[in-house]
Order: sequence, then structure tokens, then C-alpha cells
Amino acid sequence: MLAVGLGALALWQLAELFGQLPRLRSSGEVRKKAATGAVKSVAKSAVYTFLAVTAARFAGGSGQSSSDQQQSTVAGVFGWPAGRFLVGVAALVVIGVGVHHVHKGVTKHFLAEIDTAQASTGQRRVIERLGQVGYPAKGVALAVVGALLGWAAITFDPEKAGGLDGAMHALLDAPFGAALLTVVALGIAAFGAFCFFRARFPERT
Repeated sequence: MLAVGLGALALWQLAELFGQLPRLRSSGEVRKKAATGAVKSVAKSAVYTFLAVTAARFAGGSGQSSSDQQQSTVAGVFGWPAGRFLVGVAALVVIGVGVHHVHKGVTKHFLAEIDTAQASTGQRRVIERLGQVGYPAKGVALAVVGALLGWAAITFDPEKAGGLDGAMHALLDAPFGAALLTVVALGIAAFGAFCFFRARFPERT
């Protein structure tokens, strides 16, 4: 079911891309927004396709944990020219995305992605609180993944890299790790609930 759902998301992002193409022939701000939206759609479609394939492999009994996949990928990249540098850059990008999510939650910029004009006052309050909790939690998880990647680049050891499951283990091993991991887990659950509201009240284009 997850594989089918993620595959549908990948196709939806491709549909979003084709929807942006006519606007690319415009000029000024319209063309700039269309180009940005097209790049985002392509990136998201690639990510959802990868996740759909991963979910399908797990359903078939041949999947690996995200940490195992990331470690094997990092080991392969280390064999490239400037591979260690590329892993370091990837780490900084993932950390940057994590920081962006935290900033997005604190400043409430996520509200631009959802149209709450038809939502009730109570629903708007819930949506705002879920975003304020969910985005920073997602950002922390991504930042830890990026930190693990960075540590792998510094030590030149692919086994130091870890996916989301590795990030959760890293949080658990930190001081007050159980409490910290519980907070992040609740926050990610809040982000999931926020996504349901975002699907119910999509941003108007």
C-alpha cells in the first residue's frame, strides 16, 4: 500500500511539472515561480520514486534498512574522484534542509503552503500548532542524518553514515536520549497530521 501511494505521489509531482510548463513561456515573476516549481516537482518525483521502489523491495522481502542503503551508497561515492568532498557537500545540504525546516516551523512560513480560508477557527489553530511542532521535529531528524553523513566524510568511514533509522539511534544514544527521541517522534507524528490538513486545504495556485 505504501509503495502504491508513494508511486502515486511521484506521478502527481510529474503532473505538477507538466502544469508548470505553459507558465515557463511567460516572463518576469510568473516564469521565475514556474521554473522554481518545475525544479521542485522533478526533485520530489525522484525522491518519491526512490521511496516507492524501496517500499516495494521491503514488501518483497529484499529490502535494506535506510542506514544500510546509505552506507553502501556512501561507500560507492567514496570511490569516485573527489568522492569524500561530494559526501561532505551532501551532508551540508541535508543539514541545511533540516535547518530550513526548523526555521519554517518557528516563523510559521509553512502557512503559505496551505489555504485555510475554508477552515474553521479551531481547525486553523490546530493546523498552526501541528506545523509549529512538526516542521522543527522533521528538521532535527534531517539535521542528524546530515551530521552522520558529515562525520562519515570527516572520518572517511562509510559505516559512520546512517539513514533515518541511524539518526534515531544517534538521538537515543545522546544524553536524555529516550526523552529527546520521544519528542522528535511526537513531532514527526504532528507533521504527518499536518500533511493530512494540507491535503484537505491545498495551496491555491
